[in-house]
Amino acid sequence: MKTIAVTGGTGFVGRALSKALLERGFAVRILTRKMPAAMLEAAAYAETDFSDGESLKRALAGADAAVHLAAALFCRSKEDFMRANAGGTANLAAAANATPSLKKLVYISSLAAGGPSSAETPRTEAEKEAPVSFYGQSKLEGEKAVRGFSGPYVILRPPIIYGRKDSGFSKIAEWVRKGVMVNAGSAGGRFSFVYLDDLVNAVVSALETGKFDGGTFYVCESRSYEWKEFIAMLAAGMGVKMPFMLSLPPWAVYAVGWLYETVTAVTGAEPMMNRDKAREASAPNWTASPALWEKTSGSANWTPLEEGIKKTFN
Repeated sequence: MKTIAVTGGTGFVGRALSKALLERGFAVRILTRKMPAAMLEAAAYAETDFSDGESLKRALAGADAAVHLAAALFCRSKEDFMRANAGGTANLAAAANATPSLKKLVYISSLAAGGPSSAETPRTEAEKEAPVSFYGQSKLEGEKAVRGFSGPYVILRPPIIYGRKDSGFSKIAEWVRKGVMVNAGSAGGRFSFVYLDDLVNAVVSALETGKFDGGTFYVCESRSYEWKEFIAMLAAGMGVKMPFMLSLPPWAVYAVGWLYETVTAVTGAEPMMNRDKAREASAPNWTASPALWEKTSGSANWTPLEEGIKKTFN
């Protein structure tokens, strides 16, 4: 039985991935900064300090492959993003290189590492990366570290991930239920989405076959959606009225991000918005093409957004 080490295994995507791997007969070892209150049955856990190479080596010992999901989404400075995402990934890649049993590394990056797309065409892997946020820059630096792994690696760049028990998705749904929603970027901005189960299947495929080795792939539904269209589907899936859509200029979105950061710095809560997300919102189009993944995998079986939303709320 192969052992897969999963960082970020207590999170939204990581827990779903860990469950899927267990169902497929893999042994799963979840690397986490602190033990969760509710542990996943049949999974092993290793408390790990991502700034400590020796801690990572101990956690990876004996594992056959690793999936790196752990990442900081909301930081208050570029240095914090780089320390968590770029530095943590570099430490993991170095520990992986020092683990003889570990034969593959799969890194979950982000569309933010590639940057926004044009209004006309989705972003592809052939385009030069142009991240506009500190988060995106830190994930791109993480990709560079993964490419230094001595064995096969696969880099996946999902856009907006959605599904059950996603805190970000739940916060959007909460505002929809309240009857008001802010346009992300601009009223006409377009976005790509990937349903949680589809991303999990992509990660499993990357682990189980060598056809993706050494590649970087955007993984998402091939169709993009306007933000207003997404919110309308979300309202319908929740069985509530379409909310009032409020458009804010970039400076106002940035001010909201600053306000959230200021308030949460006092309360200790994680902000649902910050200045870095405001930088991303200033670029209205976040679309990607999954064509390279589809060509390599021989499959284009993505869950349409409307269907995925229904699954999320049923």
